Amino acid sequence: MRIKNVWFVAIAIAIIALFSAVSSHAASQKEVFVAKVNGVGIKAVTLNAALNNYIENQKMYGVIVKDEEKDKLKKDILNELVAAELLYQTSQKANLGDLSKDVDTELENIKKGFGSDQEFQKALKERGVEIKDLREDIKKGVYINTYLNKNVFSKLSPVTEAEKKQEYESNKDKLNVPEEVSASHILIKVGDKATPEEKQKAKEKIEALRVRALSGEDFAKLAKENSEDGSASNGGDLGSFGKGQMVKPFEDAAFNLEKDQISAVVETQFGYHIIKALGKKPAHTLTYEEVSSDIEKFLTNKHKRNEVDKITETLKNGAKIEIL
Repeated sequence: MRIKNVWFVAIAIAIIALFSAVSSHAASQKEVFVAKVNGVGIKAVTLNAALNNYIENQKMYGVIVKDEEKDKLKKDILNELVAAELLYQTSQKANLGDLSKDVDTELENIKKGFGSDQEFQKALKERGVEIKDLREDIKKGVYINTYLNKNVFSKLSPVTEAEKKQEYESNKDKLNVPEEVSASHILIKVGDKATPEEKQKAKEKIEALRVRALSGEDFAKLAKENSEDGSASNGGDLGSFGKGQMVKPFEDAAFNLEKDQISAVVETQFGYHIIKALGKKPAHTLTYEEVSSDIEKFLTNKHKRNEVDKITETLKNGAKIEIL
């Protein structure tokens, strides 16, 4: 299993890790290191949290990471954390100036994702994360992004129309798009060890939310205020997806809805959902005009990724890296 867009993962993973589902003894792991990069340690808790976060995200798309894949996946993620640390160390020598305002902005954006300062502080406490540690990881991401944009990406040539058309022609056979549905949902989680009473309470809550949605209350607002899923900050919006991308009960319910229709309560391994269909697209073949901008983004990211891979390989060759 390969982590896609590895250069992006390297930049973002430290921040993502802090807000993943980490174990209750995370605090005791804080000073346990899995690697050292030029003497700077990478914490076991960061690696484990990043691994858990990736696995949980894959579940939302119906992909289960097998046990035999986890060791390889863990090595891949550790490799990206090493690359991120190397890029950060390089950025510190690049005279980028004071980026504290950018760090403040990113921290505020993360806070907004929790709806309130109270929820943000609660999340920090539950995960054993101190604000200074979060800020430090945000700082790393900001410095890496600024360094790459200024010293690497700014020197890349723009993607040409000829490149885009060649990419389109080479992949035409892959552009047959099956039926898709775009949907929003509200999730009330039910844990694996939930008691019958807890399950009943969760079901009653989702049913009450469904009644409110059917009576005309704004679905996105209800999702923002009540959903226990990462999509809550976007009003529950999951974007568009085809068959095979979501867990089966969720998929079946979503594809049976008409536009603007709200589903009955759907139970999955995550808990109880209600789904609102936002639209449907029939199966079709994408034209060049439809995918031109996506191809440009893909090729731009590909060029960026290649450059970052080259830089990190060079940095690794000149660094002292210890895997502990």
